[in-house]
Amino acid sequence: MNRLFPGEFMVVGFEGDTVNPALRKYVLEWRVAGVILFKRNITRNRTAALLRELGKLRREISDLPLLIAVDQEGGSVCRFREGVTFFPGNMALGISASAEEARRQGKITAEELRRKGVNMNLAPVLDLYSPSGSSASGIRSLGSDPRRVALLGEALIRGMQEAGIVATAKHFPGKGKASLDSHLSLPVINRSAHQLESEDLVPFRAAIGCGVKAIMTSHAAYPAFQGKINCPSTLSPEVLKGILRRELKFENLIITDDLGMGAIRDYCPVPEASRLALKAGADMVLLCHSAPEREKVFSLLSEAVKKDKALARELRESGERIRRVKSELRDFSPLGLPRKKESNELAERIARRAVRVLRDRRRSLPFDKKKETLLIRVRPERTVEVENRESAGLSLEDCLIQEGLPTKSHDIGVNPSGEEIESCLRRAKKAERLLLTSYDAYNYQNQIRLLEALLKEHPDAVLAVLKDPRDAGIFPRAACVIASFGFSPPSLRALAGVISGRIEAENKAPGLAGIGPDYT
Repeated sequence: MNRLFPGEFMVVGFEGDTVNPALRKYVLEWRVAGVILFKRNITRNRTAALLRELGKLRREISDLPLLIAVDQEGGSVCRFREGVTFFPGNMALGISASAEEARRQGKITAEELRRKGVNMNLAPVLDLYSPSGSSASGIRSLGSDPRRVALLGEALIRGMQEAGIVATAKHFPGKGKASLDSHLSLPVINRSAHQLESEDLVPFRAAIGCGVKAIMTSHAAYPAFQGKINCPSTLSPEVLKGILRRELKFENLIITDDLGMGAIRDYCPVPEASRLALKAGADMVLLCHSAPEREKVFSLLSEAVKKDKALARELRESGERIRRVKSELRDFSPLGLPRKKESNELAERIARRAVRVLRDRRRSLPFDKKKETLLIRVRPERTVEVENRESAGLSLEDCLIQEGLPTKSHDIGVNPSGEEIESCLRRAKKAERLLLTSYDAYNYQNQIRLLEALLKEHPDAVLAVLKDPRDAGIFPRAACVIASFGFSPPSLRALAGVISGRIEAENKAPGLAGIGPDYT
């Protein structure tokens, strides 16, 4: 009987942007199934050489490729920032795009990743948007309508897999209703089995129906599926084997979300979670950030496969699935980029159609180009662990100036200090015209406090909602509210175009739960 190598069921992160001794060990000695890239691993001059060397090392031990995985969702979660098309993100896509446009976006994204040497995208997100959900989902969601999310999610998957990479639907069985961020603690989603099956599972059924190669687990707990045991569903055989394998007939790869997250740590140590996840039905465990914990996981699994015959049986079945999916990547070779002009035009079109003027009681739009605008800009920050920290170097101020609108900006943090608030209020008193931005304000009392004070003193101020649209509902005083559903370069340019009058915004509601006609 073939020997089991525990590393064959691990996808690991690593430190640095070169093949260091630890990474060499992961590939040659542990025989890991794959690696995951983060910003810390991606540099302009070294990434191509890094991935070439990893491929060469893998070929020393196997004719099946190493999985090179990355989170390239679009919008606020994009690990590659150079040599790729900036798409506006899932929520903008969900509001404005056709299935064909979503398929094209998926294919362009995959072709660009292939050119860089990546063969697995940990996308798309199929969680349904909820105005009561945590900020870990928000604008990463395609929307709240299960059928539309299914339609566009399937199109994204088809596009990615047409271009020859592994797409990953996440986070099964759907965590849009999670009020807590699983990066930090365990969310418990108290929905009935009927609600989960008729809503949250709909996009995943569509993904399975179109042949998605991988599904990532959610670290939330689902009492309706799991009974009284409130453990992360990643560790639940009732969810992974019972629902995903037996009920939904999924036969491809199940990969866990990062086992270093708070939802897992609060339940049990990471090495034990790795064993439980594989025994529950996962094929591969994801270990992103801690080198010492990778060592502990490898050590524990090495012993477990010798002693636990049931686990060994599970892993042999997982090994067959991994080999089957990898064999389809055997002839993987980089593609040329699609024509950049067409890719950028698609991204700009999706972003333009997504912008919504949710209300304009005082007919504040478009702006008069003779007046100078003071932009109160919330500095984009990584408020959720998975997100990028910046907006690709382009600011809303830049975009407004390019539209011919004289603009100065005053930057504040997402949760400004009392001193920042006072400074901002003083400067606003001298402004000809105010443009305010919100950035997940619903999570930050001081941001709400500042924006409320500015709207009270300046009733003509315009509010631009850059992230979660639920912000629109907490500022009823704002006479004019515009939502861009993202802050990527195409979204900022589209927002500036609407403010200047160059672009005519859609006047219909965006079709999101909690963001209805009462906001227009």
